[in-house]
Amino acid sequence: MTATIRPATFHDAPQLTDAIRAAYAVYDNMDLNLPPVSEGIDQAIRDATVFVAEKDERLLGGIVVRVGQGWAQIENLALTPAATGLGLGKALIQHAEEAAREAGATELRLATHKDLTGNIGLYTHLGWAITARDGNKVMMRKPL
Repeated sequence: MTATIRPATFHDAPQLTDAIRAAYAVYDNMDLNLPPVSEGIDQAIRDATVFVAEKDERLLGGIVVRVGQGWAQIENLALTPAATGLGLGKALIQHAEEAAREAGATELRLATHKDLTGNIGLYTHLGWAITARDGNKVMMRKPL
């Protein structure tokens, strides 16, 4: 499957919200107490850097990155179940890294849930390191 990675527009907010809901629905029965990750996507598109993965005019997921002074934070990375395993997570992260570098960031940060071991494994494979643990959260960073 060939998908396009592009910057999100305000018109993408409803589809991206649906894609994020679908991505996290697989965790509904795991009692993880996740935050409301699909809320505020329109505001994220306005205030942060957001990229989406799209194929045949259908959004398969996206990534939200917020840039601070010298660093950037991945706030959300989500792909629909149909899009997992296709390399789109890696492609979205690469776009986030590029955008962070261009904005002057020297490191990228994120937090994920300790029970989302597949996410932790992906980030570790891509050069991220665990920097701290706090309850259910695992904090990670990657120098740019």
